[in-house]
Amino acid sequence: MKNKILAVAALCTAAAGMLTGCSDFLSEYSQDMIVAKKVEHFNEVLLGEVYLPSQIREWGVSGTAVAGFLNILDDDVNTGRGKGIVGSNQMSQAWGQTVAPTFGYYAWQLEIGQNFNGTYTAADDATWNDLYHRINIINVILDEIVDLPHKTDEEEALYWRVQGEAHFERAWFYFLLSNLYGKPYAPNAADTLLSVPLKLTPYVEHDKDKPTQFQRASARAVYAQIVDDLKKSVSYLTRSPQNEDYMGYRASKEAAQLLLSRVYLYMQDWPNAAALADSVIASHNFRLSGLSSLAVGSYFLSDENPEIIHSQGSNYLATRSVFDGGPGDYCVSRELYDLYDAENDKRFAVFFKVNSVTDSIGLSSKYERGSIRSHVSDVFTLRMSEAYLNKAEACAMIPERVNEANEALADLRRNRITGYEHTVLSGRELVDEVRLERRKELCFEGHRWFDLRRYSVCETYPYKRRIVHALNVCGDNIDYLYTRLYVLEEDDFAYVFRIPKSTIDFDDVPMVDNYREAREYIEVEEPENPDEGEEPGEGEEPDLEE
Repeated sequence: MKNKILAVAALCTAAAGMLTGCSDFLSEYSQDMIVAKKVEHFNEVLLGEVYLPSQIREWGVSGTAVAGFLNILDDDVNTGRGKGIVGSNQMSQAWGQTVAPTFGYYAWQLEIGQNFNGTYTAADDATWNDLYHRINIINVILDEIVDLPHKTDEEEALYWRVQGEAHFERAWFYFLLSNLYGKPYAPNAADTLLSVPLKLTPYVEHDKDKPTQFQRASARAVYAQIVDDLKKSVSYLTRSPQNEDYMGYRASKEAAQLLLSRVYLYMQDWPNAAALADSVIASHNFRLSGLSSLAVGSYFLSDENPEIIHSQGSNYLATRSVFDGGPGDYCVSRELYDLYDAENDKRFAVFFKVNSVTDSIGLSSKYERGSIRSHVSDVFTLRMSEAYLNKAEACAMIPERVNEANEALADLRRNRITGYEHTVLSGRELVDEVRLERRKELCFEGHRWFDLRRYSVCETYPYKRRIVHALNVCGDNIDYLYTRLYVLEEDDFAYVFRIPKSTIDFDDVPMVDNYREAREYIEVEEPENPDEGEEPGEGEEPDLEE
């Protein structure tokens, strides 16, 4: 059965509720939806059903939102502890609304949707279903738009721009899916590494006689599709540049170039990664922004920052009650905090603050914070500093281009560190410095987890590490109870998510899943004064031999 999907989702408010009854990457639309007759209709579809919306989120970090968990997986995060503020419910809210529900992600559990007490397990398919839903719509747009009239100059420009944006979005969605549900791209093994199903057709590919409807494509096939989409996006958005009024919130040539540079970096295609980064750096539309001119009370990553190339979707760290380092809340790891030059690095005071109750580290003014809708996502953001870091890393891997790598690294650091004087480096030392700078600059922007994965398979300079997360458990009476440590070993199976249960269960013969193991914890004795001092699991790693 191959039913053609006919839809303009933005013209039908019921679209969001129509994906029911089967796994979303197999789903179809209602047949009574309006058929697009103008290119402008598909422009509206992009806005209404393809681009990720920015939503006001009271509690932020979430396992039921698109990649709302990505920044609590890596070594830059921990949990705050200490007594709650007398007369407040600060601890019980943060613990109950934020940490406990996302425990399964933070502690790399077999059942990632499970809350701390094990009283419920949320579905693990929110990101998978949402992105395949949007990919389905993109497939319809790209199939149908070629038959729509585009005779006027305005229609012609929009015709190419809509296609450029659609290819860009499909590439980004497959990039995220492949890095959550597939092993990191290793050039020598890419043909055999399983990634995610490639769904590129505008119709429902359901055959009742087939025991398995879709197979997982190889990493090479998925990345080849991502590269092809982004190349087309660059071409189309060069032919029809983005209107300045939409720059930053709609895909642009520079956005497609920067994302393609990132993809080549993950593929260890160093020359192409550097070339695309160079193209972005040469753009006159965006530039690095200095932090020294940041006004008191303002935020670094806001819609006024000239280095924001593109951003879409919500910010899961933006509310004042999330990632504040307060009792029972997520916090910045001491390890990350200690990497900065506290006296000269302008990011230090802007990005972080010490919580007065717990002595843990919270986010400060890197993002807009409050009960407002954030203009900059903590997952889906592209900005100029990444172009410098991509170029520095790519050139550092090419012996004859180490001078370019040093120049790119120095340019970024001079913009961030007062009085910075660069020391020329090469080889492993240079690569380590670039990776260090990438960690500091792009912290809590959805990079670190994926970076750790790809470093582990880097053919030239591999890097693997063991991560320890301290879970500081709290009670309903606003008291710290105890601490448990969860350990992610090098090459741990948990670096790859399992395929969502709803997709596995859909077929008579399930598609191949990713293996994960149940995870134990290590109990930590309560320190004499849990309100002060270094958090368990931070700074020097605890002795876990026993």
